[in-house]
Formats: sequence, structure tokens, C-alpha cells
Amino acid sequence: MIRHAESLGNREYRIQGRVDYALSAQGIEQAHVLGQALAERWKPTHIYSSTLVRAVHTAEILRDYWATRESTATITPCPSLQEIKNGVLEGLTWAEAEVRHPDLSAALMASSDWIPIPGAESLKAARDRAQQFIQTISTQHCNEDRLWVVTHGGFLQYLVAAILGSDRTWGFSIPPTALFEFELDLARWNTADQNRYNALLWRIHRFNDATHLKSEL
Repeated sequence: MIRHAESLGNREYRIQGRVDYALSAQGIEQAHVLGQALAERWKPTHIYSSTLVRAVHTAEILRDYWATRESTATITPCPSLQEIKNGVLEGLTWAEAEVRHPDLSAALMASSDWIPIPGAESLKAARDRAQQFIQTISTQHCNEDRLWVVTHGGFLQYLVAAILGSDRTWGFSIPPTALFEFELDLARWNTADQNRYNALLWRIHRFNDATHLKSEL
């Protein structure tokens, strides 16, 4: 699973949500650096991407490093991989949000509890969406498949929780183009016996890995 490269919204510190920002010049370079790194490791059999342009463009750059090689993977657009919807705050910087929505901004700053944002996706809806995506691909693929899933920093936290089976969503900072590589035995994914706890069947190879960007800095 891969976070998209830096977007213009990221660069301007905007609350992006589902506003369709393009990649920045640095983001395009980041995607190329990641493409080169992935081309040295293993080829994808399937590529899934959020339908937002910053994710699609990242996926296209990554795919093109395999276009003339042995992989024939195409990009499958998935609305279910879009970023969490942030309602009335989308497209704003925090300073702009404090001006346009002062009461809401003050409430969000004053409490760590979840506060509904008008027009935004609920935490449960994001959680359900992530679990549904993981369940869907687990039934559509086999152990020989190699998937790239290009999505967003906010939603990746929910995907990680879903794939690990955690009943909580853990927050952590995810840099642009960071990688999360999981190996699953899909033949036993829904097992209810002792194999559910067999660490040989579920492996984490890379978690929030952005070491490929060292060559870019």
C-alpha cells in the first residue's frame, strides 16, 4: 500500500480531503524515485488507485516503470480508496478554516473527542470503507498476486487497522510515497482455527517506509 506523492495541496498545507489537487513538481520527482526503487524489487500483477488525480498520477508514474517490462498490470480506479471526506473544511488551510468556521475550529482545537464536521465522512464510515476494501480484494486475489494500492495518508491509517484486524485506528505520520508491504496467505485469510494466530501466514515486510526518498533529498 502506497501513499501518493506530494500534491499542491500538501505543499500549501491545505486540508485536502477529496478536493482534486495535482502533484507538485517535487511530488512528481518523488513518484519517479519510488518507481525506480520498486522496479528493482518486484513487479505488480494488479494496481489499484484512488480516483483522485494526485493518486492516479502517482500510480501512472509507478506503472510506467514496468510498461516496457514483463508486467502488464493496468490501473483499476477505486472510489473506495479516496481520502476521508472533510466536509466544509476541504480545500482550506487551518488559518482559513479559523476565519470561515471559527466556532467549529475552536471546538476541534479544544477537544480530542470526535466532533462531527458538516458534510464530512464519519470515522465509522471510513472504518467500514477500509474493511470492505480489504475484504473485497482478499476474495478476488490469490497468493501469487502482487498488488499495489495507491491511496491517501488519512485513509491509509484505516486500511492498516483493517488489514491488521485492530479494533482501533492508530494515528501516525505518513510521508509522501511511503510504503506498507504486507504478505497474506489468502487461502487461510478467513480461517477460524489456530492458523489465525500463525505469524508465518501474515507478515509485515515494510511499514511506513520512505527510505527511497533519501536519494531525492
